Amino acid sequence: MEPRDPIQTNAWPSAARSVLMLAVLVGLALGIRAASSVAAPILLGLVLVIGVSPLVGMLTKRSVPSVLAFIISVLVIVIVILALLFLMSFTIFQAKGILPQLQEQLTALEQDVVDTLAGWGFDISSVVEEQILNPENVLDWVSSALSALLGALKNFSLIFLIVAFMLVEVSGFRKRFGEALGEDRPVLRRWMQWAGETRSYLLITTVLSVVVAILNFALLWVLGVPYPFAWAFLSFVMSYIPIVGFLIAILPPLTLAILQRSWVMVLGVFVGYLVINFTAEDIFKPRILKSDMGIPVAVSFLSVVIWGFVLGPIGAFISIPMTMMVRTIFLEASPETEPLALLLRSPAKPARTKRWPWSWLGGGRSGYPPPGA
Repeated sequence: MEPRDPIQTNAWPSAARSVLMLAVLVGLALGIRAASSVAAPILLGLVLVIGVSPLVGMLTKRSVPSVLAFIISVLVIVIVILALLFLMSFTIFQAKGILPQLQEQLTALEQDVVDTLAGWGFDISSVVEEQILNPENVLDWVSSALSALLGALKNFSLIFLIVAFMLVEVSGFRKRFGEALGEDRPVLRRWMQWAGETRSYLLITTVLSVVVAILNFALLWVLGVPYPFAWAFLSFVMSYIPIVGFLIAILPPLTLAILQRSWVMVLGVFVGYLVINFTAEDIFKPRILKSDMGIPVAVSFLSVVIWGFVLGPIGAFISIPMTMMVRTIFLEASPETEPLALLLRSPAKPARTKRWPWSWLGGGRSGYPPPGA
């Protein structure tokens, strides 16, 4: 009788372990959603601390006392957040102020749409009056959206306290983490990698968002769209929300342009926003970021949906850093889930081959010298 093989301790197939890991992540996400009122400010504070922590290190290296470096860093965060809150409140105030003034234009536009479609044989007057372009419904939708945004901004004091206490500990975090886990532990390297990627993403996104906001302001001012500063600032804030943020940012000025009955203004806003956003997001940002640090477009959109569901409005703004956290810290920690982590990274750019200027004359192929060279 042949002896039986010893029982293997790791007999689960890799697919089962992958499913188990995904189930754990889903359960963790649902738990975070249940405590989103506390989890969202904590995670936002963590992202802010990662973004501002280089300032503490830079001041300390310049012989600034650690206490003074901490105070300066906290003041910078407070000033930035208060400025954003002020500008956001100003934008919301202007939006609420112009909506009642646009009721007549909305009513006229509604009638034009109904008459045009009626001429084509479609009668939608009852549907339009009740759901689509009714001015009262539009005002209700906008007021609800603005109220939700204001509710998300009310956690300023909690976010400030979280950031302040995290900044106190940021200087000794790596040392204590290394003492607890060991400097050569993969988990420490993954945490440091995620922090570096998040820091680079925040810096590049902020710089590009400022440039985009300035260009949008100039575009709207030249075209004569009302309140160009408010919509340019809205585009700056929405730049932190991939894909969906662009749609939100372009909607108010495009709507105002439509209500002005100027096709030149409508086309200018649409094409101008599209060109500016495409140039910043699809040309400059991928060239500045590392090739394997970005996130594919489809994954970016799903990140906004998922993290917005888990954390609310704050989750939409930090969806990319949170997705990078899941990718780097959790999925890349196990060989079974590493293929999923690769799906969450932008593909590496192919090596650029040398192209000869005259290769198009004789059908020469790029990367090869012409005959006789």
